[in-house]
Amino acid sequence: MNWIHIINEELARMRLFASAALDGPAEGDLAVEAALGDLFENHLSQPLDRAVVYRLLDRQLRLLTRLDAGERVELLVHLCGFCADESHGIVQWDAIGPLRSVG
Repeated sequence: MNWIHIINEELARMRLFASAALDGPAEGDLAVEAALGDLFENHLSQPLDRAVVYRLLDRQLRLLTRLDAGERVELLVHLCGFCADESHGIVQWDAIGPLRSVG
């Protein structure tokens, strides 16, 4: 498995989650695009985990959505197939990016 496989498998659900959180597909697609840009710029070296792409997407959504964390958890459970614990971990994640060496 690789990141392309994860993105291919999750893209439709990511778009659905973002569209539901932002009340429209155009806004949702912009949030998905920003999250994937962040993935490519900062997180490709991390171990493969589908939750990473949703953490990045949720970080975009929380700036734009009227939904609170609990409502986003419900969307992740019902639209994206995460369990409640995984969903809570996604919406509570706030890391800026992986630590990088300065030398």
